[in-house]
Amino acid sequence: MRSVGYSLGAAVADLIDNSITAGAHFVILDADVIEGKYLAILDDGRGMTFEVAREALRLAGSVGDREDSDLGRFGLGLKTASLSQARCLTVVSKRAGVVTALRWDINFVRASGKWLLIVLDETEVSNLPLWSEFDAQSAGTLVVWHDLDLLLGDTTQPGAFVAEQLSGVRSTLALVFHRFLARRRERLSITINGVSLRPIDPFLSDNPKTQRTGPEAIDIGGVEVRVEGFTLPHPSGLTPEELRRPDLGNDMREAQGFYVYRNQRLISHGHWYGLARMNELSKQTRVQVDVPPSLDALWQLDIKKSQALPPQSFKLRLRQLIDPILDRGHRVHTFRGRRESTEVAHVWRKLSTRDGFAYEVNLESPFVGSVLSRLEAEDAERVVDLLQTIASTFPFMDAYVEVATNAPVNTIQPEREVILARLTVIHQSEILSNDPAVAVTQLIAVEPFNTVDDLRTLVDLIWKGTNAAQ
Repeated sequence: MRSVGYSLGAAVADLIDNSITAGAHFVILDADVIEGKYLAILDDGRGMTFEVAREALRLAGSVGDREDSDLGRFGLGLKTASLSQARCLTVVSKRAGVVTALRWDINFVRASGKWLLIVLDETEVSNLPLWSEFDAQSAGTLVVWHDLDLLLGDTTQPGAFVAEQLSGVRSTLALVFHRFLARRRERLSITINGVSLRPIDPFLSDNPKTQRTGPEAIDIGGVEVRVEGFTLPHPSGLTPEELRRPDLGNDMREAQGFYVYRNQRLISHGHWYGLARMNELSKQTRVQVDVPPSLDALWQLDIKKSQALPPQSFKLRLRQLIDPILDRGHRVHTFRGRRESTEVAHVWRKLSTRDGFAYEVNLESPFVGSVLSRLEAEDAERVVDLLQTIASTFPFMDAYVEVATNAPVNTIQPEREVILARLTVIHQSEILSNDPAVAVTQLIAVEPFNTVDDLRTLVDLIWKGTNAAQ
């Protein structure tokens, strides 16, 4: 039972599920980052009576019929989550002014040879972490873990190890409960060692450059599953604060895919379930899926509530919806930085080969042609050979690694004098119209002039100035 496979973040999230179900408005987590002796979680929920608390600590116990809004599932979370990290679990709860204190202690169970809960009185729990805060409340529940054997493992610096683990817990909870943390009404507050969590919205809903599809409803067995696609902005459209988020930086590729929610709580994310491949062009794409609790069995929700597998009927229907969503994500990368035009004479040209693809310099580009036309045949051949060598030795893999880590592409914009010099060569080669207005329309479809903002002004300067000289 202790080896179900909880991470610390998933274990804490399972306990917070109980707090939310109990109507809590705040959750306080306090961990010992000095000696690593305990981790405590306090909420202001409705609390439990002795009978309810005892049943809640029974293995696979039940506290009655679950409401639709209940975040619980199997009646195992409190026990399996806690004992997956620690050997001693203490639960203190207050309901109608009456305090109940119970403890599972693996050492006591081993020594007694019986599954016995220890019943504590107030004097025995008055030295627990967060006790003074709990004592001041009219209702609520305090959960404390001691003897953190499976959490600490063989670390020789338990306090520092716990502090390091808390960083991951903060990120996990800020993502898993982001909808609760972002509510305007009945908002949930989660504090970890004195620091309040801010929600991590995986869809960047407040970023004006985020694209979203209209919500779709998929019927599964007469129950509605809601699906909505989001295309995140290109890294150049993210704020400095957003760029510091791992899922929007180095880990963006692994964060694409479906985000499955159950009662507003994130269950699973970072999968395409075989409907698409995890690649660079789709890493901007995330799909929100809201599944009602009545479909738990069909979605194979696991004990840790950290994984859900969709039924085949859902996958068949979703396959019809996903292609347009993915295509929008692809366009974030493939159509960046170019003005709209039916055709653009690019400096580079992509070639499809039998074994894949390659790039070559487009010798038919007016920009390249204007340079070659002014050279003697022998010099022109040397320049062409140089361009082909540059193309064949381009460091594709290094560029791929940089793009995969979401490193921003710093395109070096030529200075005004350089652009004027290039336009002079173009004009002198006589491959464009002598009318500056017509030349501008031609250059808009030629790299790199298609990205020059004041192109008309510069063309007028060169074309009219040269004409005047003639």
